[in-house]
Amino acid sequence: MHYNEWYSRELEKLQERIGYLFEDESHLRLALTHSSWLNEHGGKECNERLEFLGDSVLQLCASRFLFTTGEELDEGAMTRQRAAFVCGASLKLWSCHVGLQRLLRTGRSLHPLDCDSSLCADVAEALFGAVFLDGGFEAADSVVEGYLDFLLESSPPEAEDPKSSLQILAQERGLGNPTYETVSVAGPPHEPVFLVRVLLGGAPAGEGSGPSKKAAEFSAARASLAHLLERT
Repeated sequence: MHYNEWYSRELEKLQERIGYLFEDESHLRLALTHSSWLNEHGGKECNERLEFLGDSVLQLCASRFLFTTGEELDEGAMTRQRAAFVCGASLKLWSCHVGLQRLLRTGRSLHPLDCDSSLCADVAEALFGAVFLDGGFEAADSVVEGYLDFLLESSPPEAEDPKSSLQILAQERGLGNPTYETVSVAGPPHEPVFLVRVLLGGAPAGEGSGPSKKAAEFSAARASLAHLLERT
């Protein structure tokens, strides 16, 4: 089978997997075109502008999803959960789930892509931008909701595991893995109060307290997440 025929068939399958049929397939093809492809094959546009658009689309759709489905969540909890939804690790996971890494057109030096490549996260954002450009907000919102449903089925909500969310966000920002140190243990033996500090890149990022070391670490992780997000 000729490559172009194979690629066209794979694009049809991709649209089935994400639940959206493009009116103008050139939007989809552009989302799957890396700048390195142009260097070898020519052309005027790559997916970088769509990636920029898709980042904003994802933020808005994720915010709407949390606002309408997470009535029990306050602003801080929604902000932390959104950070987990839009981080590179989550985008990579979904990108490989729907097979974007197989269809991204790149220069020969970048193939084959694996699921850890940052390009997998970038192309997912470009795809969201392409859907928005092709079908508007409702279409993009539907595709993003499918992405969010996949994440929720694949991993526990951030509210249950702030330490994992902090680790993901810290790695995304080049801060390495967080470390936890017990600052103090106060109170009587039967009612201790642990104070834990989080260090990111060797610098304090947040503190938290609780009746157990685990509870204090979770509290410190939440405080550190809030600190990082304030710097966004």
